[in-house]
Amino acid sequence: MNTGYDTQRVTTADNVGISFRVAGVATRLTAALLDLLVLGCLLVIVSLLVIAIAAASTGNSSETNTIIVFSLLGDLLFAAWVIIAVLYFTVSEAISGGKTLGKSAMGIRVIRVDGGTATIGEYFLRSLAYIVDLFGVGVILMFFHPQSRRLGDLVAGTVVVRERTPVTLLTATAPAPVYLRTNDPGPGIDGLTHLSEHELSAVRTFLSRPGLPPTQRADLAGRLAARLLDRMELPPGAPERMWPPELFLERLFLQLAPRADTGGPPPLPASGPYTGPGAPPPWTP
Repeated sequence: MNTGYDTQRVTTADNVGISFRVAGVATRLTAALLDLLVLGCLLVIVSLLVIAIAAASTGNSSETNTIIVFSLLGDLLFAAWVIIAVLYFTVSEAISGGKTLGKSAMGIRVIRVDGGTATIGEYFLRSLAYIVDLFGVGVILMFFHPQSRRLGDLVAGTVVVRERTPVTLLTATAPAPVYLRTNDPGPGIDGLTHLSEHELSAVRTFLSRPGLPPTQRADLAGRLAARLLDRMELPPGAPERMWPPELFLERLFLQLAPRADTGGPPPLPASGPYTGPGAPPPWTP
């Protein structure tokens, strides 16, 4: 079952729906060109070896015999090229779960239309169909087919999809990135000993949400900064109370994070200060 030009949705035997992003024509053609480069190198090597062997075997033969041998050699080379090409695609996809070198480089692979892994027989059928697809049939079918399937895919019941990004424990548990306008922690802030991991987590959460509307962000920063300043027992005339709330929170995070066994604050992006939605001009010293 498909849900559009970009998605292939299938339902497993357990009635679980799975969606795959279908690889586009441009991506598939790029992968095919990469595979042809690899295949071309293999064919050149094989051709040179066969020609060298044929030349050595006909060194003392008559001119007529040499012509006959090399005419037969042309037919043998063509047959060898076809066999090598079919074996390259079949074996590569069979041992790597639907990927060739070109497909791996482009992040795509072959699956069955029901979402399962194709068999070696199905890989062989779609590889054999390259003989016809190379005459332009494959490109035309991919251009007009909703899931960009060529003749080999239609014959073998397969579709080429984009690889899913693997979810690891590290990526699943990694904290959201912190957006800072400056990496300058500023002068030392008194009263940090009154704060715990709970307050650091609250500051980190605020600094990890760049998409808030400017007015809402400023209000939230003011209320959070006021509570933290009171928790730190800073006097009314303390310099920290004169800082803009967001500047105070950023400097607080930069000074508090190294104390909390978190590995310190994350580095700023190489592109410079944060300039995301709702960001005011960078802080000035």
